[in-house]
Amino acid sequence: MSEQPTYKVHTRNTVFNALAEGMWGFAFAFHNMQSVIPVFLATLGASAWLIGMIPGGFVILLALPQLASATVFRGYLNVKKLNLLLHMALAPFALGMVIFFFFLEMTGPKAILLYMLMFIGYSLAIGVLVPVWADFLASVTVASRRGRFFGITFTANALMGMVGGYCLKLILESGRYTFPANFGLGWLIMVIGITIGTSFFFFMKTINEPKVPDADQGRWWQRILRIYTRNPNFRQYIYSRMFGAAAMMPVAFYAIDIQARYDLPVSSVGSFTFFLVFGTAIFNYLLGYLGDTVNRKLSVSFYFTGHILALLVALFLDHVWAGYLIFFIIGMANGSMQSSFMVFVYEFAGESGDRKLHYAALDTAVAPVLFLFISVAGLIVESYGYSTLYYIALASMLAGLGLFVFKVRQPTEAAG
Repeated sequence: MSEQPTYKVHTRNTVFNALAEGMWGFAFAFHNMQSVIPVFLATLGASAWLIGMIPGGFVILLALPQLASATVFRGYLNVKKLNLLLHMALAPFALGMVIFFFFLEMTGPKAILLYMLMFIGYSLAIGVLVPVWADFLASVTVASRRGRFFGITFTANALMGMVGGYCLKLILESGRYTFPANFGLGWLIMVIGITIGTSFFFFMKTINEPKVPDADQGRWWQRILRIYTRNPNFRQYIYSRMFGAAAMMPVAFYAIDIQARYDLPVSSVGSFTFFLVFGTAIFNYLLGYLGDTVNRKLSVSFYFTGHILALLVALFLDHVWAGYLIFFIIGMANGSMQSSFMVFVYEFAGESGDRKLHYAALDTAVAPVLFLFISVAGLIVESYGYSTLYYIALASMLAGLGLFVFKVRQPTEAAG
């Protein structure tokens, strides 16, 4: 494929992926792990420990099946078809949430248990999908424009997420549906949105088929061991991300803390979601462009910076608008994560490397530390309060930023 047609296909793929991400962003606003679900579970009567497990638990459950997925699907050449099939596997769990909470309007301990079962199945299904989805997006993009690709498409995700957050706010404020049917209605809309979004993958074309070099053969544990042992720069990045996993400790509690601190209505979660995705929309493209044109490492550093600033606001600003500012700043961190994290891993793997396995190797290594953080988060809140949790997370995030800045080199430069 000549250079000009390749860029035309890349542009076409950008448009269709932006449409897909836009619908997914709209849909996921109704099930946001950082604002909606903590308040939903708190209203159901869940413990602080369980609520604290949600955002980080989602990340851990995503990590658990990734090595198996990367190994099982390693030689699968039709990555587009596989990506579509695995997206469809999410439907039963999302539909379960709709049935239990919109149609049956379940509450009480049994409702908490059923939600958690759907949450676990849904998260594991996404974990199986993630390495394939990451490889698919690498295969439909040009390497030199990937940051902008992710920046544009995840900006569409965030902009439509703002619309979804506003719609959720209207549903919760209207009073037409009582709890939990009001949240269940949002999840019905979510199911419709992700179905429409997934359909846009049909129109995308592959530019670079996934490749695994002959030298990278062997059992899965031998291949992942080589990734960990032969690239000290990648190990330093893993260490920095381990400290950065502390960001998941407070995110489940910001909405509950701010809502209680200023006696805000439940519908405020829609506003929190709006500001969260508004910040994400702004920084997605800015940091994606920055990574392509200046330095990918610089754009990744905003993940640490965003969470550090959010913690400082939570600790030292005492105004209702501080709550909305916290979620806007977390949007900066999300923008860094969405536009740059995946591309950074691609650069560690190299264009001819096993991108699925590198992505799985990172998430698998970070997962145990993340589990430790979120396991104690709720206990800290119950025993010592929100401020103590914020200070502990702040110290870890500062350590992660320092390690990332001073020890991690840009993968492309390190390779040279």
